[in-house]
Amino acid sequence: MKTLKKIVSNTLMLAALAVAPLSLADALVWQASLGDKTVYLAGTIHMLKPSDYPLPEEYEQVFAKADTIVLETDMQATQSPEFAMLMSQKMRLPAGQSLSTVLNEEVYAQVQAAAEKRGLPLQALANYQPAFVALTLYVMELQTLGFAEGVDAKYANKASEAGKVLAALETPEQQLGFMLAMAELDANDFMRYSLADITTLPELMGQMVSAFKTGDAEMLYRLGAEPMIDYSRALYDTLLTERNQSWVADIEGYLTTPETELVMVGALHLAGPDGLPALLAQKGITVKRF
Repeated sequence: MKTLKKIVSNTLMLAALAVAPLSLADALVWQASLGDKTVYLAGTIHMLKPSDYPLPEEYEQVFAKADTIVLETDMQATQSPEFAMLMSQKMRLPAGQSLSTVLNEEVYAQVQAAAEKRGLPLQALANYQPAFVALTLYVMELQTLGFAEGVDAKYANKASEAGKVLAALETPEQQLGFMLAMAELDANDFMRYSLADITTLPELMGQMVSAFKTGDAEMLYRLGAEPMIDYSRALYDTLLTERNQSWVADIEGYLTTPETELVMVGALHLAGPDGLPALLAQKGITVKRF
C-alpha cells in the first residue's frame, strides 16, 4: 500500500478533479481576447492513464504561445511533506470521534468492505473525516484502473523544463479549504453517494476521458455538474461557481499584462453556464474555441 503521505497528495489531486458517445471534435481549449491581448484556457483532468497521452495538438500549440502557465495551485507545494502533514491535521476528526462513531453501522460496514477490497487497512484512517476516507478510496480505485499523472502535473513539469513562468490561481491551503467543505455535508449521505460513484468509476472515467479528449464540454457538464447540483447545490457553488467567479477577476488581470498566459484548470470549470468561458463572455470578453 502507498504511504499515507502519497495517499494525501493524490487525494488532493482528485479533489481538484471535476470534470461519453461524443459529438464534438474540438479540444477543451479556448482563447479569451480583449483588444489585442489574448489569454488561453485549457481543461485538465487530474489523473489520466499513460495511454491517454498525447493530448490533442491544441494543447501543445497554446503551450508554445504562452510565457506563463497558470495552474489551479502550486503542484510542487501540494506534494511536499509539510503540506501532507497540514492536510492530515485538518482532515482529522475532533477528539473523541472516529469513523465508526460518525457513520451508522450499515454505512461503516460498507466502507469496511470497500477498504478491504482495495487492500486499505481502515484502521490507518479511523480518525479521519468520512470525506477524506471517501476521496482516498476514489484515488485507490483510480490507481487500480491505471490512472496516474494528470494534465496539470505533466504541464507543470513541462513548464519548468521549458523555462516558462509558473503561477497559481489558489494557494494549496485554499484548495484544502474546499475539501473541508465536503466534511460539512451529512457524513452518511456523502459516504453512500461516494461508494455508489466508486462502483461506476471504470465506465464513468472512460466517458469523462473521451469527452475531455474530444472537447465535449456539454457532456462533461452532464456527467460531472448535474449530479453534483442534484446532490448539493451548495457544494457545487463552493467547488465550482464561486471559484470560477474569483478566477474571472484573475483572468481579467492577465488581459492587461504584456505576457501571454495559459490558464489550465479542471475541465468542469470550463463547462456549462457557470464555466469560465460563459462568465468571461458576460464580462464583454471575446471567447472562442482555439
